[in-house]
Amino acid sequence: MIDQARQAAALTAIEAALGTGAVDRSPAVLARYATPLAIPAGVVLPANEAQLAVALSAAKGAGGILQPVCNGAHGLEKTGLDKVIVLDLQRMNRILEVNEDLAYCLVEPGVTFRELDAYIKSKNFKLWVDFPGNPDESVAASFVERSAGYTPYSDHSLMQCGLEVMLADGRLVRTGMGAMPKSTCWQLFKFGYGPWVDGLFTQSDFAVPTKVGTWLMPEPPAFKTFMVTVESEDGLAPLLDVLGPLKLNMVVANGVAVGNALHEAALLGKKRSDYTGQGPMAASAVEAAGKALGLGYWNLYGSLYGLPDNVSILWDLVNGAFGSVPGAKVIADGRGVDPRLWSWRMGTMTGAVASPPAAIAQWSGNQALTVNPVSPVDGEDAMRLYELSRDTCAEHGFDMVSEAVAIWRSANHRQFLPSTGSDKSSAARARTCAEALIGAQAEAGFGQVFTEPGLRATVDKTFASGGLSTLHTRVKKALDPTALFASA
Repeated sequence: MIDQARQAAALTAIEAALGTGAVDRSPAVLARYATPLAIPAGVVLPANEAQLAVALSAAKGAGGILQPVCNGAHGLEKTGLDKVIVLDLQRMNRILEVNEDLAYCLVEPGVTFRELDAYIKSKNFKLWVDFPGNPDESVAASFVERSAGYTPYSDHSLMQCGLEVMLADGRLVRTGMGAMPKSTCWQLFKFGYGPWVDGLFTQSDFAVPTKVGTWLMPEPPAFKTFMVTVESEDGLAPLLDVLGPLKLNMVVANGVAVGNALHEAALLGKKRSDYTGQGPMAASAVEAAGKALGLGYWNLYGSLYGLPDNVSILWDLVNGAFGSVPGAKVIADGRGVDPRLWSWRMGTMTGAVASPPAAIAQWSGNQALTVNPVSPVDGEDAMRLYELSRDTCAEHGFDMVSEAVAIWRSANHRQFLPSTGSDKSSAARARTCAEALIGAQAEAGFGQVFTEPGLRATVDKTFASGGLSTLHTRVKKALDPTALFASA
């Protein structure tokens, strides 16, 4: 349990060092980061690296515990531990460089995908920004959390190149080629010389990111987006069996999203209360909900890229492959699909950074926990994961609202458990279900690729064997011996 007196002393010390403008204790601001199970003691908002170093020193001297977030302005990064001090880097929001010829950018942690996209458009650069669905997410946070997008640059960890972090003692460290003072390739060659350490600072509490480099996708000569719907619940397996070889051979190069009917309905602003019946919706009801919107039980979104003639050849191959799936319908013109959903889904695969039509959490609440297992891009495994997850959700009174994004050889799943922020029992029920899902999925061989701050201990237990947790603990002690940064 966090010592509240020390947290108050740390906030006072930071405020004395940086001024009142750098600390916020107002209930309205704290609520932006809060969950029903945790609310921060205060928020610290450094404007630059010098202020960040002062804040770390002041907090450390007072025995405070900080939870760094890259940009909490839009309520996307939540408190993991009750009474922690949120260290929000949103004011460190400079776009330091965008290089059109070499297709990369260097940004501070507060920069959002929307801001980066607007900057690129203002310069008329022929570059695309890949984003993981919410344009107001921080570019740096997407790397730190290892999020996935929808273009061929969907793997944000792979596309990151060059990093600067501030350690708990205030020292700045540049990784990769950035460690060499006159380097010409900091954002061009990921690995530099010696051990590659960038991954240590993802999904960890070892340091604070201060600069992140990312590769950007050059606008291709041609592209063709499409959608595939499958009517039945058991159609997921043959759909992914067709997708797997297409991904493996890089025919369909983008981050291919596969959303179930309820996920897509929620994207369109539909709510559970719009449908009849009590408790989790049966498969027949989910299928009917999809049909009413011109959708299938499963809905796949893909795109082809390259020279016009090559795209045409690939389209014939892909159209025929997906057309062989029983009950599948391949759609390339959006006919019969809600224009809002079609426009946004196609835009995510072609560099159009925009807000989705609605928030998924509003399906039955105003916020949501997510459970994020990974599976092979394989029909049998994906169906096995889906069925055990569906049944676990139903046992706890939740609908199965899910999306998977197939990147290389794996599919990263996001399973949403909506709750009402003002209702502690609702949030507790979602957490209980999330913990049950994580445990059941691990038992079946499906690990998590990301987790909410408050669920890290649950996920850690599933990775306890093999010495990995011991290694993480040793690195933590070496880089942050006083545990200045919260292990939420």
